[in-house]
Amino acid sequence: MNWTFSFGANFILFVLFTFSITSFALFIHTFLKIRSFDHLSFKNEDKEKDIEFLLNLHFLPLERALDWLPAIASISMLLGLMGTVLGIYSSFSDMQLSGKATIDVLAGGIKDALVTTIVGLAVAIPSLFFAQILESSLSKLEERIIQSRNH
Repeated sequence: MNWTFSFGANFILFVLFTFSITSFALFIHTFLKIRSFDHLSFKNEDKEKDIEFLLNLHFLPLERALDWLPAIASISMLLGLMGTVLGIYSSFSDMQLSGKATIDVLAGGIKDALVTTIVGLAVAIPSLFFAQILESSLSKLEERIIQSRNH
C-alpha cells in the first residue's frame, strides 16, 4: 500500500495526531485530579464557608479543562471534513489536468479524503467519550460532597 499523502493531508493528519495526544493527556490529567478529590472532604469546620464557594474553588478549573474535549472533538471532525473536501478537490483537479477519468488519476485524492476522514473521526469519538466520562465523574463527586455536607 502506498502511504504517501498530499501536503494538505499530511498537515491535517499532523494536527489530528497532535489533537489526539492532547485529548488523551487532558483526559488522564483531569481524571487523576478528580480521583484525588475523592478523598477530599469538606469537614464540619468548613460550615461557615459557603459550599458553593468551595465547590467552585476546586471544580471550576476542572470544568474549564473539560470544555476543551468537546472542542477538540468538533475541530477534529471539521478537519476530517476539510481533508475530505481537499482530497476530492485534488482528484478532480488531477482529472482535469490529465484529461481523463481513470482510477489511477482519482485514487490519490480519494485516498487522502478517506484517510483524513477516518483519522478525524478516530480523534473526535474518543474525545467525546472522554468528556462524557469526566463530566459524569465530576457530577457524581459534586453530588457526594453536597450529600456528605448535608448529613
